[in-house]
Amino acid sequence: MGSKENLRKEYLIKRKNIKNKLEKSNIIYEKIINSEKYINSKVIALYKSLKDEVDTNRLINYSLSIGKIVLLPKTYENEMNFFKIEKNEQLIKSKFGVEEPKEDFDKLCSSEEIDLMILPGVCFDKNLNRIGFGKGYYDRYLENSNSIYKIGICFKEQITKDILPHDTYDIRLDEIICD
Repeated sequence: MGSKENLRKEYLIKRKNIKNKLEKSNIIYEKIINSEKYINSKVIALYKSLKDEVDTNRLINYSLSIGKIVLLPKTYENEMNFFKIEKNEQLIKSKFGVEEPKEDFDKLCSSEEIDLMILPGVCFDKNLNRIGFGKGYYDRYLENSNSIYKIGICFKEQITKDILPHDTYDIRLDEIICD
């Protein structure tokens, strides 16, 4: 098992080479919307997927269409906040190329309001650890939020049989959903 940085590189290459991503994303979408946690959640923190990630657009649109409160993250230098979005809202590309909501503090939600958070990741293990892009945004956001149920989503190729290296500040997920 390598360092987090080496694993990140290895799994980003693996993820890039996965075939049928949209088909697999649709399987994950169906699993999420039929899960008890999703059905019973009112406020859902999601993320806008990047090209090689599990596609979250369908989940965002569906969640808005059935009246869920949907939040997307906006990152700053060392932190992120979640803002409520509306249907067909114009998002802004961040410096990382991620689509984010506008900074509208009337739509800012605190972590106590979030029922369910869907998290991205580069790789995951069976012990519910994840390695993200290494910026630590989610770990810092979640460090004092014990009430949020956290689901990591990924393609099955992103799950390793080994236990990932993790530090005390790395937040463990409650569940992983893959294709």
